[in-house]
Parts: sequence; C-alpha cells; structure tokens
Amino acid sequence: MSSVRTLPYWTDVRRRRPSRHDWFTPEQPGASVLAAHVARSAHGGWWADDPEAARALLVHCGPERLLYGDPVWLGPDVLAHYGRGQFHTPDSFLPLLGRTFTHITPWVRVLYVHAERPRPVSMHTSAWVRPLHATDEAHLDRFARRASASAQRAGSPHWIAETWGGHRALAASGFAWGAFLGPYLASLACGYLVGRNHLDIAVATDPAFRRLDLALACVHAATTVAHAHGFTPTWSAPRTNHASRALAEAAGFQPVRQEVVYWAGPALPC
Repeated sequence: MSSVRTLPYWTDVRRRRPSRHDWFTPEQPGASVLAAHVARSAHGGWWADDPEAARALLVHCGPERLLYGDPVWLGPDVLAHYGRGQFHTPDSFLPLLGRTFTHITPWVRVLYVHAERPRPVSMHTSAWVRPLHATDEAHLDRFARRASASAQRAGSPHWIAETWGGHRALAASGFAWGAFLGPYLASLACGYLVGRNHLDIAVATDPAFRRLDLALACVHAATTVAHAHGFTPTWSAPRTNHASRALAEAAGFQPVRQEVVYWAGPALPC
C-alpha cells in the first residue's frame, strides 16, 4: 500500500487562491507564470489539499500542470484526474508521478528571455500582421483544420489555444497577433501564458506559408506590445527543436537556463 496520504477531499480554489500564494511571488520566468495566467484567463484552476493552509498545490491549464509543496499530501487517485499532461515539478514529486501514470517522458527545454534587437523583417511582411479580435474565431478554426494531421486531432482546438480554453477565448484575449494572406491566417504568435510580469510567447505557422518570415513578423508584434505594457517576453523550446530555437534567437531572445519537464499519461488503472 502506498505511503502517500490521500485526503478525503480536494478543493477547487480557482476563484480563491490558496493561502500560500506567495509560492509564486516574485514571479519568475517559466512555469510559475501559469499561476497568474489561470487567474487572468479564467481557464484551468488551482487545486490544494487545504485552501486555508495549502501544503500541496496543483495548478492546471490546458495541457500544463504545475506541482508545488509536499507530495505526501497528494495521492495518485487525485493526480490521475488531471493527467495526461506536461508536468513542471520538483524531483520530489517524481515517485508520485511514477505511481500514477503508465508513461513518463522527460524532456529538456530551453528558456529564453527577450533581450536583444531582433533580425528585421520587411515592411511589406510586417504589414500583413495585425492583432486578433473576437471576430477572428473562424480564422482560427480554419487554421486548426489546416494544421498537420500528425500534430492536430480533427475537430480539436489548435494546441496554441489550449491555455485559453479554445479559439474564441484566444481570439478575444488581446494577446494574439496573426499574419493574414488574403482570407488565410497564415501564422500566429500569442501569449501562451500571460502572468503579472511575464508573457510567454508561442508561435504556429500554416505549413503552406513557412519560410516567408511571417512567424518572425508576428513575434515582433507580440514582443513590441508586451514591452509597451510592461511585460518581459519569454520563450521556451525543447532543446532538440532547432527550428523554434533559431526563431527565438532571430527574434532577439537569449537563453537563460534549461529545465526538465515531464509528459505523463495515461493514468494507471485503479
């Protein structure tokens, strides 16, 4: 029998943060931004063993999961409900992940912070970029349908919208910029996670419109607006994703550290 203590309840505290919200103060670049993004986007939630004096905390939004505290206060029966996903967690939670999920895949990602002048793009290319609005939901729907079948499930939201709860919420968020060629949304950069002080940028491009500097133009727009509103733009990419890392460096991002995250799931049978 597991030595992990399973509590008789697990409280949803998405509307009222746990008493130990200072776990994420001051906000640091990286996964801790997820906590403030949940409050901003009203998507996902905070889960704690005790909202008055939290000892273990899970923050979830889209595929992202953030674990903090002492794993003794969290049992596999609770954690399984929120897998499959990408876990940002101290090593102390790894035995718990192993007892909960059939597969755990570690991967190293590189975290970047915007710090340099980006490579310029032509004025003609930049002119194709504009902010997305709520009326652009249909453009995002089409963008998702055109995504590679190997990377996108038919009928599901594009991965870039998952931390906002779908295409409508992302389009209306005020944190997305797209390059439009005629009726097509060809490339998109957005605040994948938007915290109090940091804006973590994600980018996606329709395969038919790659190598046109559209992604770089969208990132230029995202970083310019982020700085104007007092955010520090950040970027994260798997260490083996050389295309994403090259785009980050072209856009003026500098690597600051590497971290290990864990893709886990599905849950083991009860």
